[in-house]
Amino acid sequence: MTVEAVFIITWTVFIFVFLIYLSFYSYDKCILFQDAYAVCFRGSIQKEEDQVVSYINTHMKEQFGKKYFATSEVRGSVDRHGNTTDVTGECQVKVPVRSLFTLQDKGGWIIRTRARAQIINPTHIIRKSRWIGNIVD
Repeated sequence: MTVEAVFIITWTVFIFVFLIYLSFYSYDKCILFQDAYAVCFRGSIQKEEDQVVSYINTHMKEQFGKKYFATSEVRGSVDRHGNTTDVTGECQVKVPVRSLFTLQDKGGWIIRTRARAQIINPTHIIRKSRWIGNIVD
């Protein structure tokens, strides 16, 4: 009975620790996408279209902040393709016993996400809408 209890308790602890790190991974993935999209969207509604990338680069660190659990430093990059902008975020969940818990490779659980927003000028859209409304009336 003692031998069986040792196996059951060991596996129970292993499963609980695994579930805790899996929840860290899920939380960090959701927050990383939320932050990437928030900074991407805020950059996409700038008045001057040539300031979109510089705005996102300036505010990316501020948006990512220090709210992630058990991860390495969050890195981000910005790409602009025509009238869309992409923000890519990446971090890695720190797993203490890498060979047992990683399930992928020795690097750990890497989280990558990409958010995309269309670049628009809200002032221009509001003015056009009002102009069309005035014509219709």
